[in-house]
Amino acid sequence: MQVNFLVKGILTLVLVVSLLPRSAAYQKDKLFADQVPLDMEMDTNIKFLKNSESDTVFFSSWLKFKDSAGNPDSIPVDLRARGNSRRAQCFFPPLWLKIPNGEAKNTIFQGNRSLKLVLPCQEGENYNHLAVKEYVIYKLYEEISPYYFRTRLVNLTLIDRQNKKAKSYSLNAFVLEDIDQVAKNYQAKQKKTGLVLPHLINDTLALSQDFFAFMIGNTDWSNTTQHNVRMLDIGNGMYVPVAYDFDYSGFVNAPYALPYDYLPIKNVTERLYRGICRNPELTEWVRAYYLQKETQLLKILDENRIHLSNSEFDSARAYLSGFFDILKNDLAFQSQMIGSCQQYETPAARK
Repeated sequence: MQVNFLVKGILTLVLVVSLLPRSAAYQKDKLFADQVPLDMEMDTNIKFLKNSESDTVFFSSWLKFKDSAGNPDSIPVDLRARGNSRRAQCFFPPLWLKIPNGEAKNTIFQGNRSLKLVLPCQEGENYNHLAVKEYVIYKLYEEISPYYFRTRLVNLTLIDRQNKKAKSYSLNAFVLEDIDQVAKNYQAKQKKTGLVLPHLINDTLALSQDFFAFMIGNTDWSNTTQHNVRMLDIGNGMYVPVAYDFDYSGFVNAPYALPYDYLPIKNVTERLYRGICRNPELTEWVRAYYLQKETQLLKILDENRIHLSNSEFDSARAYLSGFFDILKNDLAFQSQMIGSCQQYETPAARK
């Protein structure tokens, strides 16, 4: 590995981030500007939420929280369940929050009327830790890519009123901004439908995402079909990927997470590189970039240790460190990553 790849990687990524256009609303955003865990309370009927199959039917509730000064506040909010697989496998489904027009004004939610709320799958400390680990992945991605979903950890009190006697749950959750807001932040357009062929995606960011998926042990994604990835058109004829939904990754290692039958792995903790074969120099470029980020990425995990048990933290750190061990070993890097890349020819090359 040559040093010039590292220098080139650092300078280029710094330049990309510094030149990104951001909307004025992004600069004034209070919800995500503060990264102290947000105390929230909601009440709902979980059974009704899970049984509703409509994408347009929302259930009314009240969201209680503390403003940026620590004062209690509340606003009406509409809820619906998300995620078919999680809805079937979990007691708590992920939720989509919509704040009625005008209700978010002059609150920390101003500019973020539509949010996703990611909850633990089940009740219990272990599942709370899994939600935190998925949140950590979003923070790792934020460090690696200039295009990302913003998140904030939430200490959620969820009151379930499906029975005569309401039951209260204390959950570790996190809010995730809506893709419409992400596109607005970067003054970009979404690619909402259709396939996105690899040659139409920015090479560097696509390759970096391939590395990221391998790092966290994620095989539940596809750039081409936009499965757990959204594509943004930033106006230069190329798309940039923005990844999300990492609960099926080996880093999280959720009990319900299983790899697809057609993949040559038996559990999600086995890493499998699914990236496109790229220019060797670019590949070394990204390899060096990740190695330069090792300390910072581990630090992000360390900063969230307080939210994890010792065993969960130790296993997560060992898993993350295992990725860097592969990057530092030429033979392992070649056999486990480069040797597994998928060949792709552009339409022009096939003629």
